[in-house]
Amino acid sequence: MRHKKSSRRHTGPFRIVHEDQDLVVVDKDSGLLTVPIPKSKARNLKELLDRYLMKRKGRALQVHRIDRFTSGLVVFARHREAREMLIEQFRARTPDRLYLAIVRGVVEADKGTLKHQLKLTQDGFRQKVVDSGGTPAITHFHVRERLPGITLVEVRLETGLKNQIRVQFQAAGHPLMGDRHYEESEAQERLLHRQALHSWRLSFLHPRTERTVGFESPLPPDLSVLIDRFRDEAEVAKVAAAEAEAAAIKAAAPMTW
Repeated sequence: MRHKKSSRRHTGPFRIVHEDQDLVVVDKDSGLLTVPIPKSKARNLKELLDRYLMKRKGRALQVHRIDRFTSGLVVFARHREAREMLIEQFRARTPDRLYLAIVRGVVEADKGTLKHQLKLTQDGFRQKVVDSGGTPAITHFHVRERLPGITLVEVRLETGLKNQIRVQFQAAGHPLMGDRHYEESEAQERLLHRQALHSWRLSFLHPRTERTVGFESPLPPDLSVLIDRFRDEAEVAKVAAAEAEAAAIKAAAPMTW
């Protein structure tokens, strides 16, 4: 299926990827809340969308959300009927939600599934993995690229719990790069100031046509620059290793007179 792609040419904290009479799909920047939270004056995507849609005598109705410091795709409904139909799809886990994540360490398996039980605690409203009594969380992954010390993974959500991807990869020994909330050592990270997680692709049944529609958001600049840096370092290390091997072979070769 072809996915309608977001454009990075527009400025501001979000970009409209698709808009029609029933819904609006938005590509949001990291740092922007999806919806308002109690006792916070931080700007959020819903209120910004409401202002945008006010000119059309409309408003944005929440269907789902992504974390504040996660970038990428979010869909909002424009009227109650569309919202109910979209929410029902998310409850039934039928939308296809794909993320890109940069995790610490080299993930050895080319693909796999993470299964845990998660429980929300009052300690910073964190999720934690528990042996029993939690809510099942299921995440599928596919390795896209291995680089020195990190792995770029494509992640597909089966369930959609709060912070699910971040918690499960941390529990698997591969915390997300930059995720200070779930991995204390990431507070020392200087190349990235948020978790390396991007809502990349999103597809679902359109509430009016009942046909599958798909959308895609390119990797944002902070993550693409980071990946390129690690690729460059990998290439430098590869060249150095080749030169060292050649030198060792030359040194071990018998001398001829």
